[in-house]
Amino acid sequence: MESTLDCVTCMLEQALRAARAAGATEEAQQAVLRTVMRDLAQADWGGTPIDIAMPVHRAVRRLLEVDDPFAAQKRRATEQALAALPRLRRALGLSDDPLHLSLRISAAGNIIDLGALEQYDLDAALERALKAPFAIDDYATLRRQLEGAHSLLLFADNAGEIAFDRLLLETVLTMREMDLTVCVKSGPFINDATRQDALAAGLDRIGVVSMLEVSNGDDAAAPAYGSAEVKRWIDQHDVVIAKGQANYEALSDQPGTYFLLMAKCPRVAESLQVGTGDLVLKRNAPPTHS
Repeated sequence: MESTLDCVTCMLEQALRAARAAGATEEAQQAVLRTVMRDLAQADWGGTPIDIAMPVHRAVRRLLEVDDPFAAQKRRATEQALAALPRLRRALGLSDDPLHLSLRISAAGNIIDLGALEQYDLDAALERALKAPFAIDDYATLRRQLEGAHSLLLFADNAGEIAFDRLLLETVLTMREMDLTVCVKSGPFINDATRQDALAAGLDRIGVVSMLEVSNGDDAAAPAYGSAEVKRWIDQHDVVIAKGQANYEALSDQPGTYFLLMAKCPRVAESLQVGTGDLVLKRNAPPTHS
């Protein structure tokens, strides 16, 4: 997904939100905004929104000398998500189609997005997921692919939310044994899930065979979204699910990938032709062969 002018102003809001989350003084917040405004003015506004966002959040971390501005919020989100799992497992046990319900729960968990939302109501989003349909629902195609798949790659999005991805992966394994791979950020970036967040959510206890890391903008050793290595990861797996808006923005040129998210940003909603707040399970069009 290409950036728009709205993405540029959004990055300023994200920078201020990160500074406040880190407990920065008013003077430090002002310094962050002045630096980010200068950097944005000089940046290339082409490419994807995440291409703009990573340097912005790298600058915030550097200026505030804080490795993870959203660390406290991430811990609280994980605790809240884990506390919700028992009742959600009961709902799955009563469902006529637990896989479809686990996908809706996973998408509803995408409300835990501090890049897009300063506040959110997780309980309300989960209750809605138990009843509301997807605005775009490519479930039938995904289920058929999963029934014949030997491997699945999940690009995770946010801390806390990843606990609901765990429910999804657990449900997939009740259908069919397969190799599960989860991709997280190599280090802190907004409230995106890192390896530490994935382990806190218990993903190491459900049969995940490997955990990959994509760069958070600081880590030059980890591959970037547009790299040949990330494309190779995608090509090596039978099914690929990309969670959340940022993964949609970064991977929307990857054919055959399934995007699972809540459309919170008006520009993302417009790109998907859905309403703000809608849940989406969309398969990117596969390549055509003449």
